[in-house]
Amino acid sequence: MESKAVENVTDAAINLAHLTHEVSKAKVPIDDVLEDGKRKAQRMVKRGFVAAKDCVEDTTYFIKRYPWQSVGAALGLGAAIGVLAGWLTTRSCAMSRQS
Repeated sequence: MESKAVENVTDAAINLAHLTHEVSKAKVPIDDVLEDGKRKAQRMVKRGFVAAKDCVEDTTYFIKRYPWQSVGAALGLGAAIGVLAGWLTTRSCAMSRQS
């Protein structure tokens, strides 16, 4: 009976060592994938900052080059947003009155 218990403990220790080895082998590719993903995300963020900076520079150039057209575009965009907001507010109030 006691030798059976010793064999079970020995088998469990061997299985644990084997599982530990398998986990350590699987950890290497997972770490590689995570590191690659991290580098790609960092590159994408850096590209986003560069693109945003370029957009700001282009907008600044356009505003300096065509100031009155910029004022007109801002006025038109503001009016469109105001009309949309007013329409949505009116629609929302009308729907709440019906309920």
